[in-house]
Amino acid sequence: MQKKQMIIVGAVVGLIVLILAGVGVYAFMKSRSKPEETPQTAQKKKKISTFNVIPVAERPYILIRPSEGGRNIFLVIEELKKPADAVEYELEYQAGELLQGAFGELPLTSFPASKDILLGSCSAGGACTYHQNVQGGTLVTRFSGTDEYALKNDWRYIDNTARETTAASKDAKFQIDSPEIAKQRVVIITNSPGYPGTLPGTPISDIYSLSTVSTLTGTLEVTMRANEDATAAKVAVWDGSTWKTVAGTADDKSLTAEVPFGQAYVVIKE
Repeated sequence: MQKKQMIIVGAVVGLIVLILAGVGVYAFMKSRSKPEETPQTAQKKKKISTFNVIPVAERPYILIRPSEGGRNIFLVIEELKKPADAVEYELEYQAGELLQGAFGELPLTSFPASKDILLGSCSAGGACTYHQNVQGGTLVTRFSGTDEYALKNDWRYIDNTARETTAASKDAKFQIDSPEIAKQRVVIITNSPGYPGTLPGTPISDIYSLSTVSTLTGTLEVTMRANEDATAAKVAVWDGSTWKTVAGTADDKSLTAEVPFGQAYVVIKE
């Protein structure tokens, strides 16, 4: 009798072991068949790496202005022709033998939209050092919105300690001469991606903006290099509200004229 009971108990135990083993195998197979869950990682937005693709007529009018003393500059989006919500900027410049930079984002909710940029650095305690022998460099702007686009242009910072009467853009295609320039401690010339308002003709050169700390008055001699023969072309000058055109003397692709001081300059054909 006792032997029979032991057989029954053994059978029950064996059955339980088989059941547990089956459950274990089932659970193992189920876990193997379940696809692995991978954590969701945020996709970093790829920056646009092609520049100056959109037509000049759709590009914004941008200038860089010096502050009093020249230790800061103001990046100014004066006018936007192609809608955008914000602009990400990368301002690089040569300071002595070093390449420096300022990076950030500017919301475009009203115009002009400007950003105050220090040409130097400040510690957490408030002590600031200023970059010396600043010469200018390049400006990259990436506009975000319904249609994204990116632009890249040159700018030149002229520390006029020698009180020179002449100044030129970084690409030397825009050159000016006037005694008024000698009165300016800092002169900044920007290759603007676009132009303000509506041009009274077709642009055949880059657009250049001229900025100083104090207001320039009178006239200057300007020589500009066009993209094609400048015969019958004119220099268009933006005074901040309207365009004025002045005829000049052409020499192949160069055009020289005596024009009033303005904010922006471009060679046009009417």
